[in-house]
Amino acid sequence: MPLKLFVLLGCALLLAGCEVLFVANTLVGCAMRPEMEILPRELPVARAGEPYRVRIEVVDTSSPLSGIHVDPGQPLPAGLTLEHAERAAHGVIAGTPLTPGLYSLRIYAGSYGTQCVGKKVERSYRLEVLVAD
Repeated sequence: MPLKLFVLLGCALLLAGCEVLFVANTLVGCAMRPEMEILPRELPVARAGEPYRVRIEVVDTSSPLSGIHVDPGQPLPAGLTLEHAERAAHGVIAGTPLTPGLYSLRIYAGSYGTQCVGKKVERSYRLEVLVAD
């Protein structure tokens, strides 16, 4: 085998090995990321007609968040909204709830992908809105 062909074949094998090693490291790194979690685990009780504010935090994010949202099928009570600044790891439920009751809602969030695919997380809550004193 001529020397040039041998050198060319050797370089090709080395480069292929680097790519395989990079892909393997990326796959292992992506698989080892912790699962994201939405906190708090429970929402504090609210009172109708009184201001309400609670911070919603997404922990164990490996990249910035693309959004924190409320499922339209299980929305917040009238008078409350969820505010989130893109890329931030937290949002805020704020406002003044209007009607007493027990509300089921779901909040979900997603992160941007980098070398790894973005992740998603959701949490279901029960929010009790009491009659004001």
